[in-house]
Amino acid sequence: MIAKIFVFIILVLVLAYNATVAYVDANMAARLQERPTYNECHKIWAARGLYETRAEQNSIAAMQRAFGLGAHGAEVDFHYDIQMNRFIISHDHPKKDKEGNYIYPDKGEGILTLETLLKAVGTGHYFWLDYKNLDHLSNAQTQAAIARLLEITDFDNIRERLYIEGSNPLLLPMYTDAGFRTILGIHPLPGSNPLSSIVINGYKIAYYFKNITALAMPYGKKVNDPIYDTTAQKNLKDIPVFIFHTPDDEPTLRSLVQMKTVRVVLVGKDLSINRYAIDACKEQ
Repeated sequence: MIAKIFVFIILVLVLAYNATVAYVDANMAARLQERPTYNECHKIWAARGLYETRAEQNSIAAMQRAFGLGAHGAEVDFHYDIQMNRFIISHDHPKKDKEGNYIYPDKGEGILTLETLLKAVGTGHYFWLDYKNLDHLSNAQTQAAIARLLEITDFDNIRERLYIEGSNPLLLPMYTDAGFRTILGIHPLPGSNPLSSIVINGYKIAYYFKNITALAMPYGKKVNDPIYDTTAQKNLKDIPVFIFHTPDDEPTLRSLVQMKTVRVVLVGKDLSINRYAIDACKEQ
């Protein structure tokens, strides 16, 4: 009897899963029209700028260097500090001092805030903002952070050029609702894994039902075993994707920028490299 109930539950879950996927696929085109996303020729952005040392990552100098050499956008890591009500530029999670205050890296003239960075290099450029501590915030703290972000981005139409990445599908849409463009960071299985389609469809369902602009995912550890392979492309339909940790392999980069659904590519992992000249329009 227990075995029959178990089989029945499994069958119901399978039917519900397939019905949901079919519904999402049938209605995805209309959903995508509601979510305009970056779609320009210059798809290769700078990861944390173009830096010469680890300490220079995410700095104003690194951003200026990348933009000066042709990058149209840059990925920037940041944390929201609840006590200071400030967005602090930092990749690593901060440690606390004896008084319980967070300690952030010195960027040459003290800590660097997102407000300072955007005012220094924001004009005309795009930013992929990697929200490092979104998962650790409450709803109330997120609302306070959104209010602060609205305050510091009220210039030069910069909100249209900001893409906020986070891995929390519940808190992230609050930023979309406030007028920002958002990216849900996901970590699907490589295409060679037999469960990859199930996992990627789960992310597609989350994207459809949540107010999120695009998806972000790693390329994969091997050039010949990508996560965003033909199966993922088929399952995700026309959902715009931002690809990171992409191997510095020229044929791979040229192939990615030609894909309509791939909107932004970051080259390497902890790698500062200029590949901005690879232009999607020139590759056609």
